[in-house]
Amino acid sequence: MNSLQKLLYDICQNKNINFELVSKNWIAVLQKDNKVRYIAGYKFPLNNHASALVCDDKYALYDVLKKFNIPVAEHHILFNNYNKEEVISYAKKYNFNIVVKSNIGTCGNNMYHTLNEKDLFKHIDELLLKNYSISISPYYEIKNEYRSIILNDKIEVFYGKEKPIVIGDGKKTIYELLLEFNNYYFSKIKPSPKLNRVLNKDEIYEYNWQFNLSKGSRPFLEVNNTLKSNIEKLALEVFKLLNLKFVSIDIIELVSGELLVLEANSGVMMENFIELIPNGKEIATSLYSKVIDEMFK
Repeated sequence: MNSLQKLLYDICQNKNINFELVSKNWIAVLQKDNKVRYIAGYKFPLNNHASALVCDDKYALYDVLKKFNIPVAEHHILFNNYNKEEVISYAKKYNFNIVVKSNIGTCGNNMYHTLNEKDLFKHIDELLLKNYSISISPYYEIKNEYRSIILNDKIEVFYGKEKPIVIGDGKKTIYELLLEFNNYYFSKIKPSPKLNRVLNKDEIYEYNWQFNLSKGSRPFLEVNNTLKSNIEKLALEVFKLLNLKFVSIDIIELVSGELLVLEANSGVMMENFIELIPNGKEIATSLYSKVIDEMFK
């Protein structure tokens, strides 16, 4: 069992629900009062299938939200037969400061930040070998990213995600500073010669440009009330528009202050959150307990 399955198992034990893993531990089978429900990986049986597919395809989500004038991070779709000159024309608008990503994927995997034509096409062609379609997007100057986990029109969990950036004190190595920033993640990383360099006082080092907790970022719960209210309002607007029941929605706050929907996930993961927030396990247990109750209604 992974950590999520163990948490779900404990919840089911308390609710007298039989919990069994099949299909090489990929599928959880829950049984109670002659009712059978399934959890596939991080997917719970609450969203309709079409809405879930819109969520999980980055370009599809962008195109749907754009149609309804929802502020959303721009995506441009590419297939294997893409026109190179059109891509160059698009990238030039942003001085080749472009993000290349697979349309289907989680945890920030298969995603690259490029700054020149050579790297742009290298990553486009690399991803198209493994994906039917991909997206290219302008690189946004992001201050912070925020996640809203929503169940039945209510935001149950809300938190921000802070990029792994450290500031030197003239004494500690980059690795030592990163350990202070996020010990859970960086204690698993073997320090390289690059990370063993002592940062000069006030020197800034950015370990990763992404905000994924699985890439070294850390969550925070305290958010300005006005900002939080505006983000939650936007997240709930997306939630209702897509006819969802259980989802996590990521919204970015640009340096300019503008808010944009970045992505939505029909599969809700909380393993890293549980480890990085002191009462993370209690928060996750409360959330998933409500989800399981909803499954058996």
